[in-house]
Amino acid sequence: MDAKIIYAQSSDIKARTFRQYRLDMKKKAIAELEFLPFLQGLLPDARVEKFGADADQWFLQQGGQLTQAPDYRAVWPDGREMLYEFQYAEKIEGLKHFDFKVSKVGVKRKGERAPHDDRQFFYVVKPEAKYAFVDPAWIMDKGREAPVPAWGSRPAYRVPVAAFGSQLQDGGDEMRQVIAAIDDKNALLTFQDEFLDIEAERFSHQLQTAVDGPTLIEIEPATLAGLYRVCFLLEHLRQTPENPGTWLEHLVPLLGKDMPAEDFAQWAFALDFLYFRTTSLTGEQQSQVKQALTAAQALIGARAKLDGSFARDPHASPMEETRQFLFAANLLEDLQQNFAVRYRTADKVARIYDALPDYAKTADYLRNHPPRN
Repeated sequence: MDAKIIYAQSSDIKARTFRQYRLDMKKKAIAELEFLPFLQGLLPDARVEKFGADADQWFLQQGGQLTQAPDYRAVWPDGREMLYEFQYAEKIEGLKHFDFKVSKVGVKRKGERAPHDDRQFFYVVKPEAKYAFVDPAWIMDKGREAPVPAWGSRPAYRVPVAAFGSQLQDGGDEMRQVIAAIDDKNALLTFQDEFLDIEAERFSHQLQTAVDGPTLIEIEPATLAGLYRVCFLLEHLRQTPENPGTWLEHLVPLLGKDMPAEDFAQWAFALDFLYFRTTSLTGEQQSQVKQALTAAQALIGARAKLDGSFARDPHASPMEETRQFLFAANLLEDLQQNFAVRYRTADKVARIYDALPDYAKTADYLRNHPPRN
């Protein structure tokens, strides 16, 4: 897989590693899925659902292109439909304009751009816990088409903050609860992602020690440690094994209900690596993966403590054990969602981090126990 991901790119990022791409898309999914019930409450007479190319999968496995389709669709009993483009402002301090992509506001007809008439923008201003429903025609009327430096100077309709403020409504305590959930889950997402940096540093040290020592680096392919080490190196070399399905069959049985947190993270990494490089799973392999996902999710629930951590080993760092379990939970959730869509099962993820017994407690644990330098 190419280290530079140029598909499904946001307008301010020209290329991302696959890891960063997945992280960005997961953040997007967190916000959209958390706001889905809130939007449903604002449109009580309609059925509101996720829409677009990322309705079921928040990142693509390989190649392809996510469409420009809006994020939500509302359907009323009389058959009327409305699409909603979701936008989310993290900060407003110093902001002079609210920007809207030209292609999402209108479409060119006979050389002139006409506003879309089948959708609205559902815009959330996070710092103020306010929202607005905005018509594309209003954006074209109040905005000015100009390049946006933060978006690589791509053109957008730029609506002055003062004009846009008249459209905003207070979301109340319900919206503040949604925003708090998004903050908690983003904190977990960012924290767990550091596991890969820690592992890369560890492998780097081992490789350097092998030369400086000198010492031997041994790989036992039949073991979890051996499989993980090979998968980790192949990932960074951007290589795919010739028989990932066979490797997958060797890996799945290595999951143990009493395995240390570090082993669990390594198992999840190897499973994710091999699954997404297996073009098609046989019926037996599908059964093995499905059973493994069920067992892994049960392990996550069983190992959670009342304080929100996943610590167990008295000789290990509680924060690192928690990071390792969150890392595994994040990968397994991506895999579960892809598996549900790919093989048409009913186990789709309703909200990010559903497998955690209490994501808010875990987020509080991280805040109250900062890692030691």
